[in-house]
Amino acid sequence: MSKRNNFMIEKDKFGGVSTGRIYSIATSVGFALLVLFSLPSLASKIVPVSSPTPVPEINAPVWALMEMNSGWIIAEQGANVVRAPASITKLMTNYVVFSELKKGTVALSDLVPISEEAWKAEGSRMFADVNTKIELEPLLKSTVIQSGNDASIALAEFLGGSEPAFAALMNKYGTELGLKQSRFTNSTGLPDDNHVMTALDILTLSAAIIRDFPNFYSWYSIKSYAHNNITQYNRNKLLWKDSSVDGLKTGFTDAAGYCLIATAKRGDQRWLAVVLGADGVREREKAVMSLLEYGFKNFQPITKLDDQGGLAALQVYGGDAEELRLQVPHPANLVIPNGRAADVVQVLEHGPYVEAPIKAGAALGSVSLTLDGIEIYNAPLVAMSTIKAAGWWKGITDSIKLRWRLFFDE
Repeated sequence: MSKRNNFMIEKDKFGGVSTGRIYSIATSVGFALLVLFSLPSLASKIVPVSSPTPVPEINAPVWALMEMNSGWIIAEQGANVVRAPASITKLMTNYVVFSELKKGTVALSDLVPISEEAWKAEGSRMFADVNTKIELEPLLKSTVIQSGNDASIALAEFLGGSEPAFAALMNKYGTELGLKQSRFTNSTGLPDDNHVMTALDILTLSAAIIRDFPNFYSWYSIKSYAHNNITQYNRNKLLWKDSSVDGLKTGFTDAAGYCLIATAKRGDQRWLAVVLGADGVREREKAVMSLLEYGFKNFQPITKLDDQGGLAALQVYGGDAEELRLQVPHPANLVIPNGRAADVVQVLEHGPYVEAPIKAGAALGSVSLTLDGIEIYNAPLVAMSTIKAAGWWKGITDSIKLRWRLFFDE
């Protein structure tokens, strides 16, 4: 009697282990790979989830709207198009400095020299005096609050030895964050043909700052900053217009146009919206607020596949346990239109049994979630525990049981 692989598909609405079972034959399924339990990717992704309410008209060439917890972008135009990011660049500068502070490489109290190169910086400035030393903290706050180019260059030179060397550090961190198309040549965002970002990458970076550095993130909502008896104000004017907005960054150059990445938190929901290349300050603010309101009013973030007892149970042959439970490596954070939670369909695919030994984390199937027939999530089903091979007597008896089962499955 030839052995074959049976493959089980379980299809049901959201809930525990699905009930309806359909058996089909699959040839050499190859589900013996080990899945590492690493953190979910930070990279944002475009997901085809739509609302009956149309997306508001946005007067800008590039824009995107993302829900924070899932990292899903549910509305966008040109989100993967590279563009000059202007001072939105400083989010990457900030992320590098935040990271080095966390590592202990530098400290907020460190004295940072102000070089002539920093002092001569064009554009927005904190007016740091040349050949002086300023503590790192006020310089960093300047880059966050009023977008000081002189402060950015001083920090870059202090941490990297030079601004080009710091840009290399920016690119290194960007790669680690999953910024797939961003390339940095300076710390300020001043024009350079080789200095580019995408809306997708900007959202990924912004979410990483919020998630990884909550204490520093609070700085983005500070409305004013003073140095040398000069008070300057946060360039994100949405901070004054909507109390739920608490960040992040504006930008403008002739090449980039008017840019804005902003985020708002209402209750347990946080949405982020980015607009690049708008025609003016009012236009970028109107566009961003329209997108944020669209997200809050029309969608709901939900978490699924978080059953503590697992999603499926398989019979085990030849092992020191009779049953193996399967689970996804991480719960599924989703975004769906309001009131559609019950319409999400869960499909589990796995074999009807396993043979020991099995390592915890081994991929033994998959689960997909669909809405209106469109797949919106897919993940491996992995073993929740390690099952060792049984002793010789149980091994023999289970082998006989398995052969008997295979005989009747033919």
